[in-house]
Amino acid sequence: MALEHFQTTWDKILTNIKNNVGESVFKVWFSHFQPKNYSQGVLKIEVPSKFVKDWLEKKFEQVILKTIKEFIPEIKSIELVVSNKPGLEIDYQKTIIKRFSSINQQRLTIFEINPQTNLNPRYRFDNFVVGQGNELAFAACQAVAKNYGKLHNPLFVYGPVGVGKTHLLQATGNEALKLHKNIKLKYLTTEEFTNEFIQSLKNHTTEEFRAKFRDIDILILDDVHFLSGKTTSQEELFHTFNYLFNLSKQIIFSSDRPPKLIPDIEARLRSRFEGGLVIDINPPDYETRMAILKLKSQEKGVVFDDKIYDLIAQRITKNTRELEGALSLIIFHHNQGEKITLEKVEELLKKFSKDFYRKISPKKIVKVIAEHYEIKDEDVFKKTRTKHLVRARQFLIYFLREISQLSYTSIGEFLKKDHTTIIYSYEKIVKELKKNPLLNQELEVLKSKIMEV
Repeated sequence: MALEHFQTTWDKILTNIKNNVGESVFKVWFSHFQPKNYSQGVLKIEVPSKFVKDWLEKKFEQVILKTIKEFIPEIKSIELVVSNKPGLEIDYQKTIIKRFSSINQQRLTIFEINPQTNLNPRYRFDNFVVGQGNELAFAACQAVAKNYGKLHNPLFVYGPVGVGKTHLLQATGNEALKLHKNIKLKYLTTEEFTNEFIQSLKNHTTEEFRAKFRDIDILILDDVHFLSGKTTSQEELFHTFNYLFNLSKQIIFSSDRPPKLIPDIEARLRSRFEGGLVIDINPPDYETRMAILKLKSQEKGVVFDDKIYDLIAQRITKNTRELEGALSLIIFHHNQGEKITLEKVEELLKKFSKDFYRKISPKKIVKVIAEHYEIKDEDVFKKTRTKHLVRARQFLIYFLREISQLSYTSIGEFLKKDHTTIIYSYEKIVKELKKNPLLNQELEVLKSKIMEV
């Protein structure tokens, strides 16, 4: 084909691919999708990153080849190659971020954590679905937001993993900030409180640490069961509690169990936990689960048939976080142009069964990460600061935490790393996810590979 006619033909090929996959999918995945060279029936096509290459090969290779052959029959196969042009991947990331921004700017800004309070503005009372299992806790939190330090102090909310404790605590903080101007508030997990305290001991800065946590009006500590067995941290929290309480400052706690069932907690601290209102959150009932699914779908600009929501709500009954995770996975497949049928949802929901997760070993996660980065399995265990190996290890730590649900200590033992390094790596990825839509896409690709059994 003459060179002057090729660009016209290529434009037609791209238009045809767009018609096949849909405009939104095309704009995300086919940016910087350009022919590189042709030899012996093989057309090499440049893409901006290995991530894009893997995804296109997995989802669209046959569509691409079929479309190209319709216009250029002599092409027998295609090969996607990662471009070596400097700055192309960064340019691609900017394109994707711009695309996501144009779809809905709120989806990006809603995840921005307030650095002064550690609160996430996405957690609000108006998007917390109230049902039979959480209505009393919800009412208590609303009362505390309006009358902090005067009512239900301390407030201790407990319940199993994934029932909305974090949402409710952060919503309380966000509402209090809205109602009372210039108040000082701090939200953090008890693990973060403990780690900061340990760091202050190492750096001989305990006075600064104490000043930081005593110069506030509302202290919100998530997951206080983490204090179990940590005697020194318990003592520090006990004194912080007394200081704030005596000044009528508000303290809010959450835990996965009531105070009396938290093991290895000093009696005097346990009595402080039990000194105000202790209230539980139970797993959502069917109606609440349906309401959550519909609300979260609406927030993401997607609407499914009620039969889809019903199937999810029937399969996932205990955990709100899993419920939202299942919905996010289904929406992800929907956004890739896949038709969401009841059969498709059944297939995707298998990935949320306990039996399914048991099949996924840490070794498998290592293998998938290593293959993705084209390194050896043992490379992720090496003590090196090589950029791509550090990145691979950070992703590995993230998935060991999210999928295998290992503790920081267990991951540290597995990788032979200090647990503070593990915490740093995990939190780095979590923070990036809130700002970088492209990283969300990349992790979904990796997750889908990990989930393949």
